[in-house]
Amino acid sequence: MDAVDQRVFNQFQKMIEATMATGETCADSIANAAEKIASALLAGNRVFTCGEHSSSLVAQLLTDYLSQGYEIDRPGFPSLNLNQIAQQSAAAERYNQALKTQAVSGDILVLFSSGDNSSLMLGALNTALDRGMSIILVSTESDNSLINLVSYNDVHINIGSAPSPLITQSQIQIVQCLCALIDSHIFGGE
Repeated sequence: MDAVDQRVFNQFQKMIEATMATGETCADSIANAAEKIASALLAGNRVFTCGEHSSSLVAQLLTDYLSQGYEIDRPGFPSLNLNQIAQQSAAAERYNQALKTQAVSGDILVLFSSGDNSSLMLGALNTALDRGMSIILVSTESDNSLINLVSYNDVHINIGSAPSPLITQSQIQIVQCLCALIDSHIFGGE
């Protein structure tokens, strides 16, 4: 095996290890989050998503899977991505404004953070709490400011600490697992 092949192998090995660690440490939290989202959707509520930096792509992926389907052909679920709603706004309060005009009590806010305790994310989380929304936070262990705002009734999926690309990969796998579980809760199956 030459040096380039070894680097490719090492990269895949790191991804596999990150996947296993996420599965081992986050299974209960992912299951709880899926049940909470499924219950909210069955009650007629909506799911809002947001993230900063590469996590914004993960938030959009969850919105797409919920609204267009994941593994099965099904009607779409009401899901809105705050990054898309507020992309034209440069204001520090852009997520807050969207939540204040769109969200109601019982809706869910799913935040994806990569460990930077973003003031935009903190603002969105506080606004969601003020609106009576449930929170699902997918974050690293260094997101102390966000983690401290999550209550007992909310769900925190702590993916630990890892290099940024592995955090994004773990978040994507969490989204895929969530969507499979949500479909199973609502439509039955495996």
